[in-house]
Amino acid sequence: MGILSITTFFWVLLAYVGIVYAPSLPGPFQNPLFDFDYILYVHKTLTITVEDSFIFVGLFFLLIEIYKAANTKSFNSLESLFSIVIAIAYLILFITTDFAHNTTFLFLTAMAFIDGLGGFITEINAARRDMVIGGGVH
Repeated sequence: MGILSITTFFWVLLAYVGIVYAPSLPGPFQNPLFDFDYILYVHKTLTITVEDSFIFVGLFFLLIEIYKAANTKSFNSLESLFSIVIAIAYLILFITTDFAHNTTFLFLTAMAFIDGLGGFITEINAARRDMVIGGGVH
């Protein structure tokens, strides 16, 4: 299992925890990351916070994981199992820690579970197609 076969939600989790515990990085996730007030110029403020960026990155990584699951030639149960373990780690952190008890982390937890379950569903469907039912050609 190489570094590319590790679920991308593992890296999102490391980044989230890293930002929380890094002393040099800005702590609050509500800090504005981008302010589109001058770009849009429609007399409305659109501010993307650090929390919002984690949701965008999570959605992009979910797309990558769906692509990896749909196009993999050899299905590896360990990858799907690792994805479920990471999703359970998200759930445990969401329930037990204060820094992860917010809607952003809840969305990331849901995306991690979709990633893990999607891998197993893809494996089951691929195994069903590979199975020959009733006799076959002689």
